[in-house]
Amino acid sequence: MRNTQNTRTTTLLSFFLGGGLAAALFGLTATVPAAAQRRTTPPAEKTIEELPRRPMDTIATEDPETKVIIYSNNTWEYYHPALDRQLGELAVYRNNWDTASVFSYRNIELNDLPQLLELKMVDHLDEFCSPVQGKVLSKYGPRKRRSHNGVDVPMKPGEPVKAAFDGKVRYAKYNTGGFGYLVIIRHPNGLETWNAHLSKMNVKVGEYVKTGQVIGYVGATGRAYGPHLHFEVRYCDQSFDPEFIFDFERGMLRYQTFALERSYFNIHSRASELLEEDDRDDQEIANSLLAAADDSTVIRAAQPRPANSGPLYHIVKQGDILGRIAPRYGTTITKICQLNGIDRNSTLRLGQRLRVR
Repeated sequence: MRNTQNTRTTTLLSFFLGGGLAAALFGLTATVPAAAQRRTTPPAEKTIEELPRRPMDTIATEDPETKVIIYSNNTWEYYHPALDRQLGELAVYRNNWDTASVFSYRNIELNDLPQLLELKMVDHLDEFCSPVQGKVLSKYGPRKRRSHNGVDVPMKPGEPVKAAFDGKVRYAKYNTGGFGYLVIIRHPNGLETWNAHLSKMNVKVGEYVKTGQVIGYVGATGRAYGPHLHFEVRYCDQSFDPEFIFDFERGMLRYQTFALERSYFNIHSRASELLEEDDRDDQEIANSLLAAADDSTVIRAAQPRPANSGPLYHIVKQGDILGRIAPRYGTTITKICQLNGIDRNSTLRLGQRLRVR
């Protein structure tokens, strides 16, 4: 009898203890969410980019082929339907198109590129806009511990940075490799322009941009000391001195057609030195011609040359190649070959008289 009572007592104790324990556990599980809810911070407000984005309206611009689309999250962007159709058909925007990395031509080496590339920059000068206008403070070339693959143009913070040519944005985000906010635009001729250290970007990946469109604003993000635009020009990931093409101080394009030599893809190949060398050589040739001429020739040579005044000739000097002669006279290699009855592979002789116009 006593054993039976003990058994019942044990069973009841187990029941109540078990129930109490279960209740306690139930109470804990019931109160944990409430406690957690009290400790949880309120969710952060959504950024503009995270808000629902629906087209609400379009606004016309001065350019009849460009419109502005207004979205429901109070953002906007340019829309170029004609440009989208025109550039979207080009293979340059399909092949080697990597939007995640700054480099996209991993399968192409420097030696795979031709010795000379004739690049059409623009048909008309209004198809170019200097990204910024100012004096280059830090030029392309070697530095103590690394290479400086572009130029630095100091500007006031917040100054607009513009697209140099029509193109499509391949890369637009914060780069942890030192560039800060970086926008890379690929252009129809295959060139890419890199715009770095921006304080803010005004475009997104895949967007077609027009010459002169504001793509961002000058800043000092990334590895930068003071607000400036770090600007690079690359072809198949290979950099060369932007000053071969751009005169940043005057905001001008040097050539409508540019002969890009493979030797320019060298950190020691600086435009300022080569351009100064060309100027010195041209002056020496001009001086020697004037010294050998009679007085009447000197008078005629000193007068400004009127437009369309007849053929124009170039005297071949040491180091000259067609690819360097053509852009200096605003013409093409093909045109010079036609005017002189030669081909691209013809050997030029020192002192040879080439018609360039």
